[in-house]
Amino acid sequence: MSEVSSHAHPSFRGKRLFLAIELPDYVRQRLSELREEPLKGFHWVPEERFHLTLKFIGDFPGQYQPRVEAALDPIEVHSFLLPIESLGSFPPKGSPHAVWAGVANGHPRLFQLQKRIEDALFNIGIEPERRLYQPHITVARVNHAAPETVRQYLKRHKEFATAPFKVEAFHLFRSEQTNGQRSYTCERTWPLLD
Repeated sequence: MSEVSSHAHPSFRGKRLFLAIELPDYVRQRLSELREEPLKGFHWVPEERFHLTLKFIGDFPGQYQPRVEAALDPIEVHSFLLPIESLGSFPPKGSPHAVWAGVANGHPRLFQLQKRIEDALFNIGIEPERRLYQPHITVARVNHAAPETVRQYLKRHKEFATAPFKVEAFHLFRSEQTNGQRSYTCERTWPLLD
């Protein structure tokens, strides 16, 4: 079989896939408390869609999914505690298009897990992310909000933090859009080592 490619033709009818860490309910609840209504230009991510992306695969031919899963099967990383702490925006300069919650100093095992996923998928022809991995949870999409509005929002929430949670697995999700609403469905779960 030739290399797997996630570059799709416009008439593509496969799946849009990504790998992520799910968040416990208490973390989702704390993230939901960051909403401020009304805040012009902010479009809040629904609580059920909060997640920490490890790798966005993109539009992908369904017949290759077993190969993706097989490439990920050998990954072994121990479970770890992850604190969610501080807010930021993308891009850091210029007009922001997203507000996110970060993972404090992160955890070496988070970066180890992400790197092993990148390497495993690169071995079957899926291009690695060109940008440095910056783990985050998107809280809001920002359209036409004044940069000063975003800056003041981040300042109001500069002390934001949640209790750490234990990361015990990572998941393959399918992203779909139906009637203008995006939803995520878990396709497969890989437990981490105890």
